[in-house]
Amino acid sequence: MKSYNDNKAFMEAALIAAITTIFAISTIYLPILSISIILIPVPFMILAYRHGARYSILSFITFSLLIGILTELMYTILLISILGPMTIAMGYYIKRRKESYVVIGVGTIASILSIFIVFQFISYIGGISIIDEIAIVAENIINTQVDMLKTMNVDVLSADEILNYLLMIVPGVLIIQSMFIALGNYYLTAAILKRFRSNDIDLPQFSTFRLPTNIVLGSFIIFTLSYLTRYIEGIYHVSLITNVILLFIFLFFLQGISVISYLIKRTNTPKAIRILLIGIIFLISPLLTAISFVGLVDSIVDVRRLGTK
Repeated sequence: MKSYNDNKAFMEAALIAAITTIFAISTIYLPILSISIILIPVPFMILAYRHGARYSILSFITFSLLIGILTELMYTILLISILGPMTIAMGYYIKRRKESYVVIGVGTIASILSIFIVFQFISYIGGISIIDEIAIVAENIINTQVDMLKTMNVDVLSADEILNYLLMIVPGVLIIQSMFIALGNYYLTAAILKRFRSNDIDLPQFSTFRLPTNIVLGSFIIFTLSYLTRYIEGIYHVSLITNVILLFIFLFFLQGISVISYLIKRTNTPKAIRILLIGIIFLISPLLTAISFVGLVDSIVDVRRLGTK
């Protein structure tokens, strides 16, 4: 029986490696699929859940070798370096039946570290700075937009001020991006496993999403420590504080959106309309601060009474 299970696991590992390789190569020739490359960890995480981390790692190594043979070396290195650690880490914790926020948190940290290492690797090998390249592209875009607004007699900040601010928040944006990637991979993996009647996988509804109960105290402590770095030489405290504020605004924004989704859901609004409304709210940037405040209030007083359920 054990031999049969091992053979079945090896067959699934080989099949997933082959299918994922075909998908990854197709994204090169079909640019419309390029954004979906971030979901490559999903099949390997499912394999880790069903048969264990070692089969997932074996399958990912096979996938890496196939990609290395069939595509350019740099593409393979970037793909494996950015997605590999997150895939292995999240697959391991999913197999151990950890809570969703633990799996997503581990995946976020692994993704951040991977991106940082890739940036350092490119800088060392290629002799170029990724941040400088981003600055050049951003400067061209900003100058174009500023010139267009000035022709319309609209008062705007100078291009240098906008560029400096954007470069300042690059670390925060990368962290938020890593969080979204980990979140998307986890939810898709959990949804697929639910289809296979895997009832022990944690798939919380977005309307019940809630940050840890000590998030307010934690955010206050982190902000205070960040502020105190102004007295330490060699640390650019303004950038640090700006990124900390950005991250916590984003986290409370997610909880605020969750509260709104919960309230809309209680009105028995059809799911399609509810998703449409949430999507529209996401696109209305002036509501960012207000929704973040709603999330902050819910973190303090538990508006939805989720803690008592």
